Parts: sequence; C-alpha cells; structure tokens
Amino acid sequence: MNNVAVMYHYIRERNGWRGIFPLSPQDFSHQIDTLSKTYDIISLDQMDIPRSRPWCILTFDDGTKDQYVNAFDILKRKGIPAYFTVMSGPLVSGVVPMMHLVHTVLSFVSDEEIWELIRLKHDTTGIEEASTIYSYELDRLRRYNKYMLNVKLTTEEATEILGSVFDTLFSDRAKFIDDFYLTEQEIKHMHREGMTIGVHCHKHQPYCGNPQQFYDREIKPCRDYLKNVLGSSPEWYTPAFGGGVHHKAMREQLTPILVANGFKGAFSTVSKEVPQAREFWIDRIDCSKLLHAKINY
Repeated sequence: MNNVAVMYHYIRERNGWRGIFPLSPQDFSHQIDTLSKTYDIISLDQMDIPRSRPWCILTFDDGTKDQYVNAFDILKRKGIPAYFTVMSGPLVSGVVPMMHLVHTVLSFVSDEEIWELIRLKHDTTGIEEASTIYSYELDRLRRYNKYMLNVKLTTEEATEILGSVFDTLFSDRAKFIDDFYLTEQEIKHMHREGMTIGVHCHKHQPYCGNPQQFYDREIKPCRDYLKNVLGSSPEWYTPAFGGGVHHKAMREQLTPILVANGFKGAFSTVSKEVPQAREFWIDRIDCSKLLHAKINY
C-alpha cells in the first residue's frame, strides 16, 4: 500500500458561511481516528524513515484562524503532527486576497445581487458552458459568479465588484484579518507544539509562467515573513491553487529555484497517493474525497 497526504482547508461549522465548504471539527476528528487505523500519521521530517505501515501526512492550506482554534486543538489533544502553510499578504499588508473576498461576499450576499453587478459591467457570453468547472455548485448563478470572479475577470475587475460589497459587511478590515487568519503568536504556538509551518503564498496568486518572478512575488515574501516570526526559514512549500492552470509547467520550471533556495519538497493538488520513493512534489488527496479515493480508508 502507498502512502498518502491529505489536504485540508476550513475546519469549522458552516454557521451561515454559504460561500465555503468546511469540514466540521467532529468530522475532522473522526477522519483522523479512521486514518490512524491504517496509517502512521507523521510529520514531514519522518517521511523517509522506514516503517512497517504506510504513512499519512495531514496538510493545511491558507492559514485561517479555524485551523488554529479547531484543527490544531484536536491534533494537540491526540498527539498528532501536521503541516500548516501560511499566507503572508493579509498579515503584512492588510489586503484580503481575492479568493477570500469571493468566499466572504458569496456567503452573505445573494447570488442574484452579485450576478447583476457582474452582468451590468462585463461580457458574460458563453457562461453556461464555461461555468461547468464548478459543477459541484448546484445553483446556476453561484456557478456563474464563481467562474466570472475566479477565472474570467482580472483581479482588478473582480476587486472592483467585491471590494465595496465586502466593506459593507466588514467595515474594519484589520479586525477581519485578525479574526480570520492565523496571528504571529498562533503561528509560533503551533510551531512550538511540533507542527511544521510552511510557505503557502503572499497574495494567493496562481503560477504566472515566469518562475523567478513568481518566486520573488509569491514565495520569498512569505518565507521572509515566517523567518522573522519563527527565527528560521521554512523548508516546505505549497502553492496557491496548486499552481493553477499552469501547474505542470510550474513543477518543471519552479523546482530548480526551490531546491537552490533550500526547500526540501512541495505539495500539489493532484489527487494521487504518494509512492514509497517520493519525489520533490508530493501529491495530495482532498479530505472531502477520502471516501471515494482508492485507498484503504
């Protein structure tokens, strides 16, 4: 049997947040207990140690507060390690990334209202077919909105639509960031308790096709921030969106730069098990798909 890395994002109750698909703390705890029956749940630095059972790594993207309040609390009580990645942009510059503007606004504002704002300003030709990439969204307008905001519109165009709406919901962005993301003290606490802290991104941008430019804009600022917080440079990396539509090129072009800068490995969003002889890029299975994956779970 091969090893497996599991990808997590929000660990929380939904509680009115209609724009996200969280895993509840209860389900997260149960999932860990079930995985533990088959896998040794290990830290990243234990991956290359021979063992009698296959291993499992728990990974967390985006560095949101619920991961500290819920996931970390459960892990600490069970004595289980995990890997958490941080997004530095909101903490350094006070800017909420587009992804979380979308999650927030679509949680508390009707899809009809957002669609009207988009439709009045932008060309929506072909939206029915194009939006099928969000087929898991049962509501037609929700699919349309997510496609336009996440894919078709530029960051500036989407921000123009969402920014003012977001500010009517959360007038104090600094407070929103403090409530929504990990703080420096929380990052330090998790690190002291044996959790691995890694680089996720600075502004949560997909791979741009220029490896050095991407490293300088999205990876280095986050790594520098974490070095200042933790006193040492993180050695593991997880790209936003798994790299995006150019993820295959990213693996090939970015790897030499990561290796040259001392990174030990990186994680993808490709849904595969991890072979015994792991490579630099480690594939992950989304936690929501565990029951459907071909692993002994």
